[in-house]
Formats: sequence, C-alpha cells, structure tokens
Amino acid sequence: MFSVVIPTRNRSALLRAAVESVLQQDCTDYEVVIVDDGSNDDERAQYSSLAHTWKGRPIAFHALVHRPKGHGPAYSRNFGVSRSAGRFLCFLDDDDLWIDPRHLSRCRDSLVSRGESVDLYFTDQRAVYSNGRLHEGRLWISGMDQRCHGPQDALGNKVVDVDTLLEVSGFPHLNCSIYRREFYSAIGGMDETIRHEEDRDIYLRAIDAAATTLYNPAVIAQHHIPDATRADNVSTAVNRLEKALFQLRIFDKALIAARQPAVRSFARRSKGYTLKHIAHALAVAGRHQEAAYYMREALLVSFTFKWLAYTALGTVRAAFGRGMH
Repeated sequence: MFSVVIPTRNRSALLRAAVESVLQQDCTDYEVVIVDDGSNDDERAQYSSLAHTWKGRPIAFHALVHRPKGHGPAYSRNFGVSRSAGRFLCFLDDDDLWIDPRHLSRCRDSLVSRGESVDLYFTDQRAVYSNGRLHEGRLWISGMDQRCHGPQDALGNKVVDVDTLLEVSGFPHLNCSIYRREFYSAIGGMDETIRHEEDRDIYLRAIDAAATTLYNPAVIAQHHIPDATRADNVSTAVNRLEKALFQLRIFDKALIAARQPAVRSFARRSKGYTLKHIAHALAVAGRHQEAAYYMREALLVSFTFKWLAYTALGTVRAAFGRGMH
C-alpha cells in the first residue's frame, strides 16, 4: 500500500537510523525505496554494507551516477517514485526519523475507512537542534486540528480545505506528507529545477489541486534542524540569496498556475516578503543599486506607505552611492 522514498547522499550512518525507524512500523504493507544521489566511493561501500544487512527486508537501493552537486532532492525523489509500486507515496529525509510506529497503520485505516479517494494525508512532527535540544513553539501546521471545520473521525482525522491550510505560516514537511500515487503523477511530481523548498512548491500545487485532504494532528516524525556550520545538506549548501531566488520561482509559479484564489493570494504575499528580504540583504551587502531595484519590485507586489518611504530612501542612496545604515 505504501512506498517510502528516502533520498540520501554521503550520509550512510544517518540513513541507517532513518530506515530502522520505518522498519519499526506495525503496518507491514510497505516498501522502502532508497536513492543514493551519487555518493563518494567510501560512502557507497557503506551503503552496500547496509543493503547486505537489510537483505530480505522490503528495501530497494538505487544509485545515481555521481555529479559534483548531485542531481538534487527533487530529482532523487521523483526517481524513487518511478521505481516504486505503492498506492500511496511517503517521503522521509535521511537525517530524520519516524517516531510513531502506528503512523502507517493509522493512515491505512483512515484511507480505508473513508471509502473514497483521498489525495493527501498530512500529519505533524517535532524538531530538535544538533545539540539535542527540542525546538520550542509551534512548527509547520501544529494546531491545524483546532482550525478545521467539521467532525473528527474515530482515528483523529479531519478534512481540511486549502483556505484553512494557508491560515498558518508553516506547511507540512515531506516527512509528514502522503500522496496518492495517481494524484502525485497528475500534478507532475516534484519540480526538478528547484533545489531549495521543493517541498513547499509541491505542497502549494498539491493543495491547489486536491479533491480531498485529511489532516491528523499526531506527531509522527522527528526533524533534525540542520547545523548551519555544516555544508553537507541542501539547507546549508545554498546561500541566502540563492534560496530567495528559488522561493521567487515557487511563488511566481503559484501566481500564474494556481486555480484557488487562496493559493494565489498567499503566493502574492509571500513574493512581496521575499522581495523585501532580497532587497534588505543586498543593502546590507552594500549593493545599493540592486537593492533599490528589488525595493521597487517589492513595492509593486506588496505596497505599504512604510515600504514606499524605505524604497525612496534606498533609491536616493543608490543614486548618490551612499551606504545604508
């Protein structure tokens, strides 16, 4: 019933823990599809050793050809999906864990009990820092169950609509997202040109197109917040401005293609915020002409009188070459 796709690259030790957390599920109707995105020779040997350890388990390894920066997480996940057979697609990062052994069985029972086609199934997760400290406060879509209208079923699920999902600032991490296979294919899978927040991109496209989305407030995964001092993960390998450019692409896509007004409105607000972020970062870096350009772009997308004044000041400073303080 389920295919669990796990992309990985040069992190065999972390992968072991991730896969073991899946093997602890009390539902056995699943397969694990691991995609090695071109690891180095030493790590490939470690992956081979793991494959031997798990021989006889429902685990398949696939190794992509080596590229200096890899093929990217979106490509790796799409590749894994293409080599999988489950009716529903689950995703897990190689440095994270599933912590609820009833996650898949609860999802299975929820989908069967609905007696209808469910496109998306969302849950939630907790997050910890590299030193083991638990992240305090709300994350992703915590508290969504209090916003959902309608009754809760016996398994704790509620039907959630796109407007309600976009009322919160976060979105479900891929660790907590399950897609019906035909639906995933219908929306084109993941955009392989995006190397940062590709999960936000497919999330916006998915909730825009989904007929039925279920949400369960169960905390089923543990996300390990990347150490900002390391460069062996996507979140830290892409610099701030590059990340912002990927975000602009995501929001522009939603503005152009989304059918739901709530998604287009969210994308417009988010694009304005991102443009302001880029403008501020460029100003701090002393690139005042480029900063002024993005200030004007943000003004067109997200007008406020306060930003109008900031843009006017930035434009004057750019024209006269003065530093911003």
